[in-house]
Amino acid sequence: MRAKQIDKPAGAPGHTPRATRTTRGPKAEGDAIVTDPPSADTDVGRGSETYRRVPRQSRGQKRVELLLDAAADVIAESGIAAATAEAIALKARTAKGSLYQFFPNRDAVLAALALRYADEMRAIHEKAFPMDAHRLSLEKLIDRIVRPLAEFHDRNPAFRRVFATNEGPADDTRSAPLRLRAQLFDSFVDRLDVLFATRNPSLPAKERRRAALISASVGQAVLARRSRAAPAEKKPLADDLKMLLVAYLAPILGAASTK
Repeated sequence: MRAKQIDKPAGAPGHTPRATRTTRGPKAEGDAIVTDPPSADTDVGRGSETYRRVPRQSRGQKRVELLLDAAADVIAESGIAAATAEAIALKARTAKGSLYQFFPNRDAVLAALALRYADEMRAIHEKAFPMDAHRLSLEKLIDRIVRPLAEFHDRNPAFRRVFATNEGPADDTRSAPLRLRAQLFDSFVDRLDVLFATRNPSLPAKERRRAALISASVGQAVLARRSRAAPAEKKPLADDLKMLLVAYLAPILGAASTK
């Protein structure tokens, strides 16, 4: 059951509670491989469409984080449909009115949770994508990207479900996770494109872009399946994904270096 929409009071802030960071180079996905969120100009769900009241003090920020943690727990345990305002508040051990102090409805909570996941993905990829890609063996390069993504999914079992939320009207907060997912995937392909250009500068642009798109799509599909797999299947699926990508990319990018 969806929480009742409450009109936003006049003068509500229209910007994100976190400082918006810009990134250099490409960004990107939702269900599996993902990287940097879009820039401040296009970042979905930030500001007035997500927050009723932007927390300015640490106490308010902690309450918002508690609500987002509770929403993630409910989604991981019972799915998106079960993540009502009442269930989130109950899991957070707070009154439902506390949720409405910061969010206009439960879909805004999901949009904020999607943004939090995207922020964490950005931090992962700032470390995962090396500047000296041409100096790494292809096996090490792929492991450096795939391994932290798989670990992220293990830490955040609600991630896949949040980004699989059904599309709503263009101005609806239900649309935010899917819009963000599309932006993140495109951004990830961009980042791979640049990485492959660094690795093999002579590779034609169209072929390089196609390789980036296929690599991202395959990684997304396998990691999405892995997130639903039994614990004993998780490592083999990640290992097979890395072997598959090495076999596909080796003829395209060439053998790598000595590292």
